[in-house]
Parts: sequence; C-alpha cells; structure tokens
Amino acid sequence: MEMQETQGSDSRDISNQEFWENLSDMFSLTREMINEMAEEKGIDVESLKEDTNEKIKVDSADVQDHPVSRAADLYFESSHQWLHNNRDRFSEVLSEYEQLINLNINRQGSADSILIIKDLIDIISWYHTMIPVKSKRAVMSSMDEFWDEDDFQNDMNGTAKVVIKCIERSTFAWNGILTQFPDQEEEAMKNLSNLEWLKTNITKYFPNAEKFIRPGFDENISQ
Repeated sequence: MEMQETQGSDSRDISNQEFWENLSDMFSLTREMINEMAEEKGIDVESLKEDTNEKIKVDSADVQDHPVSRAADLYFESSHQWLHNNRDRFSEVLSEYEQLINLNINRQGSADSILIIKDLIDIISWYHTMIPVKSKRAVMSSMDEFWDEDDFQNDMNGTAKVVIKCIERSTFAWNGILTQFPDQEEEAMKNLSNLEWLKTNITKYFPNAEKFIRPGFDENISQ
C-alpha cells in the first residue's frame, strides 16, 4: 500500500517529465477540439480575440458618452463647484453659531443648527463623488454583460439602485440647504434639477433597478 502511494505521488511530482508531457498533450488536444468546434460553426477564434480587445476600447468611450454618465458628471461638476465656492461661508456660519453658544444665546438651537449644517454638507460631499463612479459602473455593467430580462438580481441593477439611493439622500440634503441657506436657492435648485435629470435617465436605462433586492436592506420591504 505504501509503495502504491509513493508511486502515485511520483507520477504527479513537479519534476516528473512524463507528467508534464502528458499535461501538455492534454492542453494541445483541448485546444484542437475547441478550434475544430469553432470551425464547424463558422467561428474565427482569432478574430474573437481581436474583437474583445476592440470592444473594451469602444465600451470605454461609450460609457463616458452615455446619457447616464453625462448626467452624473453634470451633477458632480455643479455640486463640486458649489462646495468649493462656499467652503469659507460654511466655516463662517458655523463659527457664528459657536459664538452664540459661548455667549449662552440660544445654546440648544445653535448646537442643533451646527449639527444639521455639518450633516447636510457631509451628505452632499460624500455622495457627489460616489454618484458618477456608481453611475458609470452601472453603464459599464450593462454593456459588458448579457443579463436575463427576468433576472433583476445582477450588478447592473444593483449598482443603478445604489445611484438612486445616492440621489434620494442628496436631494434630501439640498432641500435642507434651502432651509439653512435661503440665499443659496438658485444654486440649490440647479443641483436639485441636475439630480432629477440623472434620476430620469437612470429610470429610463435601468427600469428594473428598483426591483433589485439588496441583501440586509430590502428583504423586509419586499415581503
């Protein structure tokens, strides 16, 4: 018994020349079978390799030019510019509330306003960078894979649903900005409009996104 195990081990040893020659023959035979099957079906294997490389390049351009990607970029640019332009303004307002707290003037109201403003800015800051990344991933996924129309549980719909949630939370934050900074109405409305345009495109190109069930989040809702 011991001798048989030793011989079996030797036959698969990395230095065993016969093993590697047999393995090489197996690979060659498999490759020949694939080529024969492809030839019978009129498929040019080499052209498939070229088409795959070309497809990656074309998809990259298509992703950037897709209406969903353009809408996501539009929102990112407008919100990013707003955050940059108002950075000092936020600091000044927060400092004013802190001074009121130190002077014991409307301490609770001022403390609440500080928390609200920080939360609103954090929400907009976080999601405005996530939106274009997730939007383009959803577009890329829709181009790279062939999904079953009846199967909603796929990366395309899952990623698109994440974008929808990002839009909803960002919309909430911008409505909060309207309340906290009435003088920012024009900029807030512009960004809300851009978010609405993005959601319109997401709904158009990913109509089944809302049907995707996120593990740990949506199970109870679907029941």
